Amino acid sequence: MSSIEIVSGPWGTASMPAEAQRTRALAAWDAFRDLAGRVDLDAPSRLPGWDGRAVITHLASWPEAPLLARLLAEASGRRAPDAAPMHQDEVNARLVPAHRDADREELLAALDDGRARLVAAFDATTEDPSLALARTGSQVGPVPLLTQLGAIAYELAVHALDLAPCGAGEPPPELLDAGVLALADITGALAARHGVRARAGLAVPGGGWGFAAPGAAGTGWEVFPLPPGRPNLPAVEASAAALLLDASAGRRAVPTLLARRDLKPHNLPGLLSLAPLLDHVPGLPGGPALRLTAAALGGVGRMTALLPTLTRTRP
Repeated sequence: MSSIEIVSGPWGTASMPAEAQRTRALAAWDAFRDLAGRVDLDAPSRLPGWDGRAVITHLASWPEAPLLARLLAEASGRRAPDAAPMHQDEVNARLVPAHRDADREELLAALDDGRARLVAAFDATTEDPSLALARTGSQVGPVPLLTQLGAIAYELAVHALDLAPCGAGEPPPELLDAGVLALADITGALAARHGVRARAGLAVPGGGWGFAAPGAAGTGWEVFPLPPGRPNLPAVEASAAALLLDASAGRRAVPTLLARRDLKPHNLPGLLSLAPLLDHVPGLPGGPALRLTAAALGGVGRMTALLPTLTRTRP
């Protein structure tokens, strides 16, 4: 299946009211910073070989890894959006050792710099509205700048959960909700890019988020909130938002979550429409878990949909 150039919206979260997008993104960033301010930096995180300091370093803003500067350069036409995005594994290999001696004050300052850059990016889209939907390169292909800014919340949420052994405590609901929304949004973008007709949801207690892609050439995708209760569309339902995020990032064994009914698939035939997407982004979190689930349950007809995501979160 070849990718399709998306020429008309809607554009998922990028078509939502600008102020709502800004408020959600900054609230997610602030929530992560609050966690970072109280964790034991030297304690092991959930990620093998990474302590709390390494997790925070990975998400902070450093001169040698200017992600938001790159995105703005692409959106403004100063850099080609089809250029290969940074490989996060390679960035981590340089970034984490370079700042292994950073103290809390330095780490929080670097997080504050990241927040300031995020504010500047939103300000730029307000001053020049054409930047909001301008294409920027990602691991799932070109997507609007605002899609990228919102997707940062997924990585913040997953890494906040990674800091639990360091004393971070439970991430606040607004951070987890922003992470689930980002997961739904980028999966809708991926479906639209590859012409997959799909309508599915990520259901959690209290609601969740859904997405829809019409499958027509050149059209975009929608995202929408799910009401509380049993989802009335193909969906993966989780007993907690944290479990859904963990499963999507490969942090927890999917067959175990299914056996315990912490994950419940609804309308399996509808969910299977998403399976072809894994062939296009084989290296992203969620793909291996989806294939493992298929094998564990006896074939493709019993798969749940663990959704590909915009950013890699493994060390």
